[in-house]
Amino acid sequence: MRIRFFLLPIVILSLWLGMASTGLAANTTLVPCKDSPEFQQRRSSAPDSYYYNRPFETYSSELLCGSDGLPHLPLDRLDRAADVAIPFGIFFYVAGFIGWSGRAYLQAANRAKNPEQLEIFIDLPLAIRSVFQALLWPIFAVKEFLSGELTAKDEDLYISPR
Repeated sequence: MRIRFFLLPIVILSLWLGMASTGLAANTTLVPCKDSPEFQQRRSSAPDSYYYNRPFETYSSELLCGSDGLPHLPLDRLDRAADVAIPFGIFFYVAGFIGWSGRAYLQAANRAKNPEQLEIFIDLPLAIRSVFQALLWPIFAVKEFLSGELTAKDEDLYISPR
């Protein structure tokens, strides 16, 4: 069972490193916004105010536009990876924080002498302790995964007869 956890990443890593890298093709569908006639048409038809002019100036100097004249984020280059990875990382951390704090509270409530009571009426010191514990949820998740606490064993799962 333990060997599977180590064998799978080794196989994936060796396949990934052993494959020939593909060449990055130039993005031919997106052009700089200052060169896009559709973007220039949108810019000229926009109302003349600071809230329209300033974004159009920024878009024309920094972004790439598609055939619709709207700015697009090209994800085929690694220099734009942070534009997606940072918001995803923040979302993933916050979602995990919320889930882990609830999980920690329910696990602690189940160990108490009156778990039903703690599920109906929130024990504030226990909830605050669970929230602070959830700040380090990625570390706890890795620890529990490696020790086998995070996942249920096959013999503990109920299979309905068919």
